[in-house]
Amino acid sequence: MLKRLNESPRLEVFIAIIIAVVSLTTALAAWRASMVSSAAGDAIRQGLIDALKKQAAASEDWRRTYEEAGHAQTYAVALAQVEAFENSGDKAAQAQAATMRQYLLPNLQLVSELTTDERYLKSDGTYDLDLRFADLEAAVPDLGSLDPQASFKLADQYSSEQRWLTVGVVLLAISLFWLALSQLSLKRSRLATLAVGVGIYLFGLVWFGLVELIFFSVRGGAL
Repeated sequence: MLKRLNESPRLEVFIAIIIAVVSLTTALAAWRASMVSSAAGDAIRQGLIDALKKQAAASEDWRRTYEEAGHAQTYAVALAQVEAFENSGDKAAQAQAATMRQYLLPNLQLVSELTTDERYLKSDGTYDLDLRFADLEAAVPDLGSLDPQASFKLADQYSSEQRWLTVGVVLLAISLFWLALSQLSLKRSRLATLAVGVGIYLFGLVWFGLVELIFFSVRGGAL
């Protein structure tokens, strides 16, 4: 019976169909592995973009914080001078102090919130620059939602999946080799070669499916 099956024309057709199916499956598997690799690259790029945005925003907020601190220091010096003039008993100095209090001090306060918000003034008379920086950061909530590390972690997951999927693609390619070999084999060994090819193909399919399922679950349902 095996001899008749080995020599059956239907076996030739069956092998041709199996090779076509495996070829298509291997192409789809390679395409999926390529898509996962591309997703890993996209995640890395997004992580770098988010990191640069956060770093640029932090640098700008620190620059503004120290700029306001400089203006606050100028305000403190001007205020001390005004108070000295007011307490000097000199009418000319007092008149100058009144002018400075009316025009100079309000303008200096406009360029630094450190001088207008009591939260920033410490008990020792210095300013809480860390609090001011935190407030500037919080003023742009979109930047706070950026998480470069999450993107890098996602990229690592995609890269790991791509490596395991490549193993599955290799298995499918090996099965294709054995199936092609079965067409060229002697008739008495054709069934054995075909069985090896089909077995490797099925194992490759299971491998590929399990890898996809595992990483699909790890990413919380994201492809």
